[in-house]
Amino acid sequence: MADGGDFVQLLGPDMSINIFMHLDDPSDLARVCAVSRTWRQFVIASDLCKMLCLRLFPEVSTVTHVVEATNMIEPLKVRSCTSLEWEQCKRNHKVYAFLARGLTSVVGKNCIAEAISASSTDNYPEESIRNTLEPRDRVEHRASYWSSKGESDPKFSESLVYKLNAKLCIVTEIHIQPFQAYFQFGYPIYSANAVRFRMGHVKTPKMDNGTVDGYGDVDEPVENKYVWTYTSPEFPMAQENSLQQFKLPQPVLTIGGILQVELLGRVQRQEMDGLYYICVAHVQVLGRPLSPAFDVDIIDLSGRCMLKHYPGVESHASSASLTKDEEGTPSRVRTFTAMLMERGIRSWEQMILSTILGTAVVVDSDESDEEILD
Repeated sequence: MADGGDFVQLLGPDMSINIFMHLDDPSDLARVCAVSRTWRQFVIASDLCKMLCLRLFPEVSTVTHVVEATNMIEPLKVRSCTSLEWEQCKRNHKVYAFLARGLTSVVGKNCIAEAISASSTDNYPEESIRNTLEPRDRVEHRASYWSSKGESDPKFSESLVYKLNAKLCIVTEIHIQPFQAYFQFGYPIYSANAVRFRMGHVKTPKMDNGTVDGYGDVDEPVENKYVWTYTSPEFPMAQENSLQQFKLPQPVLTIGGILQVELLGRVQRQEMDGLYYICVAHVQVLGRPLSPAFDVDIIDLSGRCMLKHYPGVESHASSASLTKDEEGTPSRVRTFTAMLMERGIRSWEQMILSTILGTAVVVDSDESDEEILD
């Protein structure tokens, strides 16, 4: 940089932003911030971490503002409106940086926390939607499945609503296993003709703890309870006794943590009454919840929300992940982090460089932002 000059100053902000936005990994932006004070200030002032989050998941555009919800943060020490704005920019930068890191994590798991409601249930509670959370189709010699009520019209659809284990959750695919009635003649499989998925949030906070009512049916239309911010394409369902995988066209960031499974049309008629049914043995939602350090409050029905960050939770989770080796000695990452902390390193970029990137970092002992060199 000393010989060739600083391209941020030479090219100007617009071209520099275009160059930096070719980076698609939060760690790369951490490296950029570590180059010099000028580059760090440019990244913060340009909201590059927020822009990265928006590029990864456009759903982030519903976030109107962020809050660090903790009593551990020291109050802002500012002398002017300009310095106050800069401190707020730095905090937004930090929150979106951690958010970007969470959005790019690769851990996958079943994200269903609980079953909320079914559009209908034939025999409650024996055939409740709660049975779809059990991966086995038999429990203690009893069939485990959800069944709709019978209908004479095979076009009649049903829906199942689930609560995910976080209000911020990235969903990549949904797995559904139709139920095969092994206790009926011919072993019929009561699958749907097709499936579709909706994701969104409750309309009001008081509905946030909704569960299945005493009759197993929705006491009012789901349209009166939820706002759907994403609707998937329709996927054909095979009439097979298998856990069928329906991969979304691209990962979806659910803001609100509610999933609806729409079961479109019926294919199997029950011999004893001549009516069509849909029965589901198991449902899985594959994805990953964001760190417990993040939460959202929905502001209005349009889906605008406030993003809340709990830095103490993030730090606790990071500390818990630093394990010891087989001999019981502190890990290399923990030792190096402790050394950096002793030397007064406080900024998040330096911690990412030291703990995630595994690079050697040399920092001036002065507490002001100085140039960081590899």
